[in-house]
Amino acid sequence: MGRVAESVHVVASPAEAWELYFDPSAWPSWVDGFAHVDSSAGYPERGGTMRWRSTPAGRGVVEERVLEHEPGRLHRIAFSDPESEGELLTTFELEQDASGEPGTRVGQAATYRLRDAGVLTRLTDFIFVRPQIARSLRRSLERFRAEAEGLSTETDPR
Repeated sequence: MGRVAESVHVVASPAEAWELYFDPSAWPSWVDGFAHVDSSAGYPERGGTMRWRSTPAGRGVVEERVLEHEPGRLHRIAFSDPESEGELLTTFELEQDASGEPGTRVGQAATYRLRDAGVLTRLTDFIFVRPQIARSLRRSLERFRAEAEGLSTETDPR
């Protein structure tokens, strides 16, 4: 099973970051490869499900089931797509950056298993898949930061 993790400091309160994270209308602007939601029942609450589609170059149809949902703190889902299955844990922690700017550390940790268990799967995972997943998490979190900080400056007239 592979594991990748990434995080960013966002100059926004945990409440602002949390609200943006669960705003489906914002997902196309920051979720890497996201196209649209096909269906959703009870999402993002524990036990809720969602089915979404990626852009043509992405993951295809992705199914999610919420395993944990602690408002303002963490969200953990089980996911499956045509190539893999696993879990994604997203956390939100109040922190100050190196300059003392208050904000939120938003982290994502994915554990996954590739569906093709062929002889070269481990090598392919290590060389190609794991770095690709890490880059995707990083792109999503960087775009999330840009969106969240844009919202922050719009709502805070400093």
